[in-house]
Amino acid sequence: MKKLALYLSLFLIGFSTVNAQKIDRKKVVQRHNIVNTKADTLASLTVGNGKFAYTVDITGMQSFPEYYKKGVSLGTQSEWGWDSFPNTQNYKFEETLKAYDFNNDGRKALYSTQLKSPERNKEAVEYFRVNQHRLQLGNIGLELLKKDGQKAKISDLTNINQKIDLWTGIITSEFSLDGNSY
Repeated sequence: MKKLALYLSLFLIGFSTVNAQKIDRKKVVQRHNIVNTKADTLASLTVGNGKFAYTVDITGMQSFPEYYKKGVSLGTQSEWGWDSFPNTQNYKFEETLKAYDFNNDGRKALYSTQLKSPERNKEAVEYFRVNQHRLQLGNIGLELLKKDGQKAKISDLTNINQKIDLWTGIITSEFSLDGNSY
């Protein structure tokens, strides 16, 4: 009985794959594209590759970070970046170096390496080299001025039409300010 059930299962699987249609993956993905028609602190859009991300407001930049502060905040974030931590042990970069004679000619070249000992050198290497973490790199935005010279507020923007194409990762943003389209 078990063999019959197995043969029947294999037959049905084989039959269903013969009649299966190809999936238009692009169409499936793009039907979930996001469109923003107003400023919403929970609707900022992000593009990235898993190691770098750029989150934008309705201008397509990071022009109004204060407005989005209590929602999905704007920023440019990297998985790795140089950061500064207090050097409480007064480590010197020279403590991370080891001399190598690559050409067997007696000349030594210094390279920073993952030293195992002595302990202070190992700690210096970790201080200078082991620093991987997500890091906010900063914001890049537009300073929008109204016709009267005053700095525009997000509420001054009208005709908002922002889209993210999830297939390409491209964000397009259109809006008007004082009757001018951008």
